[in-house]
Amino acid sequence: MGFCARIGLVVLVAGAVGLACRPEATAPEHDTVRPAASLLAVGDTGSPRGNLPFLFDGQFAVGAALQRAHEANPVDALVLLGDNFYPDGLRADELIPRILDNVARPYCAFVQPSEALSKRLGEDCPPARKPVPRLLVALGNHDLQTPGSAELQQNEVPRFVLNWEVPATSAPAVRELPGGLSLVFLDTEWPWGAEEVDELARALETARGPWRVIIGHRPPIAGHPQLSKMIERAARRSGRVVHAYLAGHVHGLAAIRGETAAPSLTLIAGSGSEVDLQSAPEYRIEAADSGDVVAAKLGFVRLDVFAESAPAGAPARMRVSLVAARSSAALASLGTTEIARYAIGLDGSVRRTDVMQD
Repeated sequence: MGFCARIGLVVLVAGAVGLACRPEATAPEHDTVRPAASLLAVGDTGSPRGNLPFLFDGQFAVGAALQRAHEANPVDALVLLGDNFYPDGLRADELIPRILDNVARPYCAFVQPSEALSKRLGEDCPPARKPVPRLLVALGNHDLQTPGSAELQQNEVPRFVLNWEVPATSAPAVRELPGGLSLVFLDTEWPWGAEEVDELARALETARGPWRVIIGHRPPIAGHPQLSKMIERAARRSGRVVHAYLAGHVHGLAAIRGETAAPSLTLIAGSGSEVDLQSAPEYRIEAADSGDVVAAKLGFVRLDVFAESAPAGAPARMRVSLVAARSSAALASLGTTEIARYAIGLDGSVRRTDVMQD
């Protein structure tokens, strides 16, 4: 019995309506105009698979929600925000089982499997609809704890997941999406000194834009003051607006408006497999504004950019949402909850729009 069929059986037993793998019946009420580019982002996903993952694994719960979000409103990319393989990264002797359990099965709709991987998946994943979104991957601190883990993710995983890409192997790397959305991938385990400021500034200058989003595992929060200073200095040196920073590391959902020039909004979605607002100093978040959000919930970030002409008379804007998922993949048909939504202007201005009309 395939994975989706197993979920459907559990849903029926639980009395819920519909299969967990079916698309959303309707788009969110604010999705009235097609965006120029869209992505979904989630981090801290790679927990080893347990028993009955469609019931008890947080990664499968969030994965089911991500797939339903994509079915309802297709995206150009899924971004993994690091810590893709817990607890200590990826080892060669577990390569295929971990790809199956932590990449292919949770994210069927976002995976372009090789022929060999398709055979291993069997009925667990129906063919993804075309085109398959890009799968862009950051590395986290846990991904680097086993020697060779980073190289396996960079070089070996793409042999089986054909659209898997790790852009930032050392220096920052830019990846362009449609609609002028530039993603600047950052290795947040490197030093955060003057040389790194220069490299990030050059990447921001290279990014075509006009929208710029930095992708890194560690967030520029109070617990990482040196990283925050590096982002601010690089943005100032480049003369470019950093509209958002997408991160994991903190095992929850958060949106924090920038107190300095960059980034305009920090978005954290480190609850791709578990929820735990850790208490160590490095995870410290100081919500400085009444519009900031910190939530202990499984979930992900959705980001859409809109051209100036959509809708007529509206300025170009970026819309970002924090989306909470259900606790089980078997309950995914009950939908998700948008816990916060923001609009960001080209000038970096931010306003929360789930409490006042967009």
